Amino acid sequence: MSGFSAAPERGPAILDDVVAVHLEAFPGFFMAQLGPRFLREYYRCVEEYPQGILLAEMNEQGCVGFVAGFINPSEFYRNLRNRRIRLALAAGAGIAARPQRLITMFANYRRAGHTARQVPAPDTAELSSLAVLPSAAGHGAGTRLVQRFIAAAKTMGAAQVALTTDTNGNDAVNRFYRKLGFACVRTFKARRGRLLNEYVLEIGKARSCANPS
Repeated sequence: MSGFSAAPERGPAILDDVVAVHLEAFPGFFMAQLGPRFLREYYRCVEEYPQGILLAEMNEQGCVGFVAGFINPSEFYRNLRNRRIRLALAAGAGIAARPQRLITMFANYRRAGHTARQVPAPDTAELSSLAVLPSAAGHGAGTRLVQRFIAAAKTMGAAQVALTTDTNGNDAVNRFYRKLGFACVRTFKARRGRLLNEYVLEIGKARSCANPS
């Protein structure tokens, strides 16, 4: 696959692309179940956050992947909580389709509140979302997106990039981040016993890996 380029990083077009890729890449995940309106509102929060990073990977067919995140996670989650009414309204269709999703949404809201109360970390960038269309997998799009995210975070003053991903049944993703130089600093239990690995990369230690597998 060839002809990749960077998409514009602001505006309605990239939000539409990001939502479409997210829905196709993560159809069974909770945020996707809340529907496209919720996803658009969430990624709008990333886009409008002064230290937000939202990058797309394009080819001749259009957007095939994106990466999203932000500098100083506690400040971002404070901003997110300030938009809780807009986010809740945007999630209305997904909640109406399955009301028990409200329990999970409330748990996520409480977790965001916990992060919002943490000490500010202006030297930390959180990579919150990385998605590539299944049809574009295996051509290095994910690697390019992570490397562009690292470069953007460094330009914005970050000294490290952090992320979390599932521990179990997720070997390829864990291997992907390790090959890019991320170190697993802890494994912890999240909601309903879900195990997550937390990875950290000190800026400047990223490895070049054209096609991790």
